[in-house]
Formats: sequence, structure tokens, C-alpha cells
Amino acid sequence: MRRLKFTGLHGMVETHLTGVFSRSERLIAATRAVARGNLKQSEVEPILQEDIRSLASLQEESKLDAFVDGQLNWQDLFRPFTEIFTGIESGGLTRWFDNNTFYRKPVIARKIAFSGSGLQEYFRVHLLPKHGRKKAVLPGPLTFALLSDNKAYQSFSDLVDALAHSLKDVVKALSGSGYECFQFNEPCACEPKRTESELETLRHAYETCAEGNSLIHTYFGDASRAIEALLDCPVNGLGIDLYSTPLGSLKEYDLDKTLGCGCVDGRNSLLESPTELKEIIQKVQADLEPPDLYLAPNCDLEFLPHPVAEKKVRVLSETRKLLSEAP
Repeated sequence: MRRLKFTGLHGMVETHLTGVFSRSERLIAATRAVARGNLKQSEVEPILQEDIRSLASLQEESKLDAFVDGQLNWQDLFRPFTEIFTGIESGGLTRWFDNNTFYRKPVIARKIAFSGSGLQEYFRVHLLPKHGRKKAVLPGPLTFALLSDNKAYQSFSDLVDALAHSLKDVVKALSGSGYECFQFNEPCACEPKRTESELETLRHAYETCAEGNSLIHTYFGDASRAIEALLDCPVNGLGIDLYSTPLGSLKEYDLDKTLGCGCVDGRNSLLESPTELKEIIQKVQADLEPPDLYLAPNCDLEFLPHPVAEKKVRVLSETRKLLSEAP
């Protein structure tokens, strides 16, 4: 078992967003109009860009430490990769965990490879502020594989390995376009049915795709179920859903990575109290002693009405301010 090392209580505290942001009513209406054939896709682009710029401004005003574009034109976590990767097709609609939303199951029809194009459509770095770090959010290779229909690879580990190598190529290309931080979303890692073999495959995958400043973000489950495998992955940070992971389940482990605290609930419109969140984060610092941490939503904010999502960003900002002022 990993044992904690004393690191003190006042490491660096940052604030990031972690996934798909809530879309404005105008963007939602335009997207629906395209689906009904009442609007051209080209007419949605100015609305999309306006929403991305608005989110960028919100992150600037809130003094976030890494900027994201909000993935506002991603239909789900995997759909862009039917274009970015060769060998993947869109399958049937499937429920996204226990949410009232759906994703199209990726069908792995042929061997996977990065096509070398399509990134500029789904990663809008040119609309983000010139200063500050840019963060790209990507599907984690384990979750990608588990939620796909594999028709091309003889084994699960072969599929995960192929996805990891293709994601590595994406990271390299995005690094060249200005991204400095890469977050891999791995909600499936926290499911109770994960086997040791699958978690070993997870470790090997990140030996391939985790380059530069990389994070794994977990949500919709208790991260302690896979904590040893996650801590063994060669990444800089690990995000956990504080609404699903009891702090006591992590106390015995040496959390030697930057800890992402998913302390704002992306599935509940009730606004958190910055004062209460400050106390929770101080308890995290005292009990788990991570070297550094970042405050974040536990999951995508797309489940919330747009005005509520904006307020949740400001809650994160205010919480970080209170922590910086604490003795």
C-alpha cells in the first residue's frame, strides 16, 4: 500500500474547467434548426464562435489557470474521432452512464490511426486568450475502448493500445498548435466491475499517450476503486469526483500528483457555497496532503442551464480566492 508523505498544507491551487460546457439557448436553437433542415451548418459557425469567445472571457474574468474552448460543437466525447481517426464509425445511440443524455457508440470497423486532419474543427485554440495555458480535453483510451463496439482488434488490450498511439499523435499535433495541457477523461476507470487486467492495460496506455503536462480526470464513480493503477500512470495530475469519492478511501495512499478536486457538481443546478467549498478543500489538503491541487467541476457542465454553468465557474473562482486569503 502507498503511504502518505508529509508535504505541507499550502501547495499551489489552480482552477480549471474539465469538459463540455453548457451551450447558450441561441446555439442550441441553431443546432436544432440545422437538424431539421431549416438552417445551414455554415450559419451556425458565427454563433459557435461567439459562444466560445464568451466562455473564454468568462474564464479570463474568473482568473482560471488553463483555458478550454468548451467543446461546444462536440455531440459527445467520441463523435469527433469518427472524423479525426480512420477506422471508426458512428453506431447507435446509447445512454451516457446514468444521465438523461446519449452518445453514439463508436464502432471500431478497421484499424485505427490519426488521419492527420480535422483537429481545427474541434479544438479552437485560436479563439482562446493569447496568454495563459491552453488545455485540450480528450477521451481516455480505456473509456474509449470500453464504450466502443470492437470489430477490428483481436483483444481488448490491442484496441486500447491502438487508441493510445492515435491519441499520442493527436497530442503531438495539438502541442504544435499551442496547447500545453492535456486532460484525458476516464469515467469508466471508476466503475466497480473493472478487472485488474483492464487496470494494467490502463497503465500501459498512459505510458504511450501521456506526454507533456497530462492529467487523468475521473468522474461518475469512486476513484478509490482504481486509485493504485491511476497513481501508477505517468501523468502530472489526477482529477477525482468529490461527490462520488469519499475522502477517507484515499487517506492511506501517497497522492504524489497534482490532485484535481471535482468540487462543483455538474449535475445539480444548486449553487455551492464558496465558503463551504473552501472548508472542504482545506480538509482535502489536511487529510490527503497532495503537493498541489486544482479546483474543477466534477464533470461536464453541459447538463446545466447556461446561466447556472456560468455561475458555477464564478463559484470556483471565489473559492480559490478564499483559499488564497486563508491564514
